[in-house]
Amino acid sequence: MPMKTLKPFLCKKLDSFFSQLDVDHDGFASPFDLFDRVVTRMRIMFSEKDADALEAVWKICYETFLSPGSKTTNGQEMLTSEGYIEHCDELFSNTPMEELRKTSGELFSRFFDAVDVNKDGSISKREYAHFLVCLNVPPEESVVCFEALDTNKDGKLSREEFVNASHQFHFDMEETPGARFYGPLKK
Repeated sequence: MPMKTLKPFLCKKLDSFFSQLDVDHDGFASPFDLFDRVVTRMRIMFSEKDADALEAVWKICYETFLSPGSKTTNGQEMLTSEGYIEHCDELFSNTPMEELRKTSGELFSRFFDAVDVNKDGSISKREYAHFLVCLNVPPEESVVCFEALDTNKDGKLSREEFVNASHQFHFDMEETPGARFYGPLKK
């Protein structure tokens, strides 16, 4: 299906993110992949309070951006990369960009609060690595991603840098530092 609004590079980013969500690499991201496996990692990497906060935001992201692209197969909701990208294309075509940025900014500000484990108002390399480990990204790869997102090169991510990087990942059609928000892109 030809994309209405999404350019190839954004499709590549979305497909890379989908691959991280497809924990068992079966071509589908099921609620089991997304909640049981990813949230289980969150509970290992973060405090109970922060894991609860991450799970709550994760559920909102799922309901808004992932579930609508799902199909029911054998009684279970399953999402394919194509379904996810088609849903994003439809969402981007029918929702004003200002509204999308506002909604995602609020969600990723909440992600920031949960990932900022020590509550110092910034995300360290270690905190960011923990966030990416939940998405099955090896810690050594998180360093390169972190450095790309740390635009002022102070060794930490401010709320503004974190939210801006999430916007770059989700909305920029061309290469930007935020393309590495969820880890390295698929080759």
